[in-house]
Amino acid sequence: MEDLRYSYVAGTEVLGGLSVRGEAGERVGLVGPTGSGKTTLAKLMTGLYAPDSGTVRYDGHDLATLAPAELRRRIVLIPQRVPLIEGTLLDDLRLVPGDPDEQRIAEAVDHLGLANRVRSLDEGPHTDLGRGTGRLSAGELQLIGLVRAALLDPAVLVLDEATADIDPETARTLETAIDTLRTDRTLIVIAHREATIKRLPRIIRLDENALLAHN
Repeated sequence: MEDLRYSYVAGTEVLGGLSVRGEAGERVGLVGPTGSGKTTLAKLMTGLYAPDSGTVRYDGHDLATLAPAELRRRIVLIPQRVPLIEGTLLDDLRLVPGDPDEQRIAEAVDHLGLANRVRSLDEGPHTDLGRGTGRLSAGELQLIGLVRAALLDPAVLVLDEATADIDPETARTLETAIDTLRTDRTLIVIAHREATIKRLPRIIRLDENALLAHN
């Protein structure tokens, strides 16, 4: 396996000398302990962070040259804690670019196999979620993030610790929805434990001092 290394010290570069390439439609796992740079790399890959040097490219284009709306449509990051607006689940999902109506949202929910989970809410899709994320579990927030992604239909989907801190049943539901959503798109899954991503054909491992290896 290839051995690539970077180092970081306060006041110096982070992830220096790092070069990673992924192919369209590839499924990749990124694993490492807290502080190893996984989320930083995810935000660089999705254009939420801009590198001080070097470039991040999608389909041959520097992310810095893409219009923000186009970038957000093509490359989607689902964070570990998905933020919500104040209002109902439908209110939240209708904010997805493209102004999806209730039928299109229902079709996305059905496609991901999440209809029963939505119906289990107090008032289904019309449930008032309140302000913030207090009324939903971490797993339910991740499922909402996947519905948003299905509505956007991105070319690249990045999941940051999607199965962390959730119960086994929700984890299975989430994995099934991810399997459905990954069709015809590039999937990058970030995890703290390698067991979470063991099914993926390519795994990149990081620790506090180095990008250890990838297969």
